[in-house]
Amino acid sequence: MAAQQLMSAQRVNKQIRGLQSGFDDASVTSAAPEQLVLARVNELIRRDRLDEAQALANAAASRLSPMARAKVLYNIANERTRRAIALVQKSDVDGATALVNLAKSEYRIALRINPDDWNAKYNLDVAMRMVRDLPVGAADEDEIPPDAPKRIWTDLPGVPKGLP
Repeated sequence: MAAQQLMSAQRVNKQIRGLQSGFDDASVTSAAPEQLVLARVNELIRRDRLDEAQALANAAASRLSPMARAKVLYNIANERTRRAIALVQKSDVDGATALVNLAKSEYRIALRINPDDWNAKYNLDVAMRMVRDLPVGAADEDEIPPDAPKRIWTDLPGVPKGLP
């Protein structure tokens, strides 16, 4: 029994080393051990294949331990935040807002799973500063006076710099 576990662990470690060295192992599916799923998700993110990483994470979500699921969500949210920052720098406010909102929801889920994760708390704070969560009231055209000032501020004030 112990010999089988050792051989299985060695095989998983070899596949993880292969993924880390740049070999994309398409045989890693949602049925693989969670360490291998996490390594493949990270490799897909690194290769700019976020949609595939998200699909693998969704398929494996029910099999992953809560901590592994939190790590996967955290890594995907980090990539969304990085992409949003790049879009802000290109002045694509709408695209960046959508990505940041997705990242915030993933950070929140990761924090529900692991409330002590300081990195997720910090990154959620950065994302919250990028796009505010303000309640948007449904205003009718009749309720807005014609001489009311136009809304000139966007929901995306910019990328925060420095410490909070």
